[in-house]
Amino acid sequence: MDRLRRALRARLGVDARALAALRIALALLLLADLALRARNLSAFYTDAGVLPRETLRALYPTISTISLHALGGSFAFEAGLFVLAAAFACALAAGYHTRLAVVASFVLLVSLHARNPLVLNGGDSLLRRLLFWSLFLPLGARWSLDSLARGGEESGGAARGSGVAARTERALPPVGRVTSVATAGLLVQVVLVYAVNAVFKHQGALWPAGEAVRYVFSLREFVVLAGPLFVGHPLVLTAADYAWLALVACSPLLLVLTGRARAALAGLFAAAHLGMLATMRLGLFPLVAVTALLAFVPPFVWDRVAAATAGVRERAVRAGTRANARLPRASLPAPSALRRAASVAVPVLLVACLLGMGVWNAMSLGVVAAPDGSVNPQRYGWSMFAPDPPHVDNWYVLPATTTGGERVDALTGDAVSWEPPDSLAAVYPSARWRKYLENVQRSGSDRLARDFAGYECARWNATHETRLARIRVSVVAQETRLAGPEPIRNRTLWAGTCTRGDA
Repeated sequence: MDRLRRALRARLGVDARALAALRIALALLLLADLALRARNLSAFYTDAGVLPRETLRALYPTISTISLHALGGSFAFEAGLFVLAAAFACALAAGYHTRLAVVASFVLLVSLHARNPLVLNGGDSLLRRLLFWSLFLPLGARWSLDSLARGGEESGGAARGSGVAARTERALPPVGRVTSVATAGLLVQVVLVYAVNAVFKHQGALWPAGEAVRYVFSLREFVVLAGPLFVGHPLVLTAADYAWLALVACSPLLLVLTGRARAALAGLFAAAHLGMLATMRLGLFPLVAVTALLAFVPPFVWDRVAAATAGVRERAVRAGTRANARLPRASLPAPSALRRAASVAVPVLLVACLLGMGVWNAMSLGVVAAPDGSVNPQRYGWSMFAPDPPHVDNWYVLPATTTGGERVDALTGDAVSWEPPDSLAAVYPSARWRKYLENVQRSGSDRLARDFAGYECARWNATHETRLARIRVSVVAQETRLAGPEPIRNRTLWAGTCTRGDA
């Protein structure tokens, strides 16, 4: 039993410094996410945008009720919530009232996602889950203002370096490896993302044949930065296909291996995600995945990081000590009865979440029959580019007629053309616009297409002297083939007058 407990701790525990790195990385991701979303704050999150609250409540009656962002529809209201979320993210990064900061960040993130589910992707889903498990983890035990306020930086072993950093690391009892149901849930969650995706990919035809990555890199709406350099090299793309398929199939080893072997495997996953970041437009997903992998980094890596950054840490400790002297530290201790109840209830809740997570993923794979209801787990499985990647490049044309009789594309401001654009950047200013338009097309909802048309009418009329009278929303699809002609077809999603643009 002792050997079993040691084996479980080695595999399901997380170094406290890894949790600190996870905390900082999550906070930086939240800030980056807010900054990127703020570019389209009015378009995606206000009543003047593509999804007014009236439409949100009509199409998503359940999730709209959990969104604080849906309590108001003005730009000022949404901007205020963005600023509030950024403030809590900064507190999380510094480890100041860490528990409150992570709770508030989680609530505001869920609220933001519920305000416009049409722009969400797999990275958003993983980020929510990482924050959920973080609610029950001691993220502020190391490298935080909270740890300094308790008397110094806590250490899991012998202090390294000298001066203030070394003295403060010896000041408190050691906090080295954290092992709990929450750490197990965090690690299992990450592995499930890869393992479920591996099963989906093996169910397809293109991944086992080595052709999936070639199809992905033939889609201009995804390939950016260094991506075009690889398009004309099928052998490289085929090798990348088999390498990634093998890597995700080996993902359960992240829970089995320890030490250097685990570090090497986690490093391979991180390198693959950084490669995605450099070649494909996937939003923040690659960085969210790299952040999740921090939990698998073993202690010997953090020992080397500590040795290499002793001077930096000493200066940070001094700065943090001065900051702590100026920051308020009011707190309300929980009653002892409540703490005792929580010590029993929380592990039970987390075990239930672990079991539920397993059942949900089994239902998404079709291994377990899903109950009848409005939510289909198979729609929300970890099926990125699986079972097979899409075979179609999509772009959008908005033929419109002005009050003067001129015919223009309301999206680009140019003459109407059905030919493939030189760059899809004008059609997809960001990964979130691409996801939004994809969801509008797939939903088949006239209301969503109408609201998009209304937003474009209002945007045009606010910046042009000649107003729009009528508009049509059309999607153009070009089938992707590795050889031979690629046919183009278009279809209309909605057509009508620009009544919203006149408002």
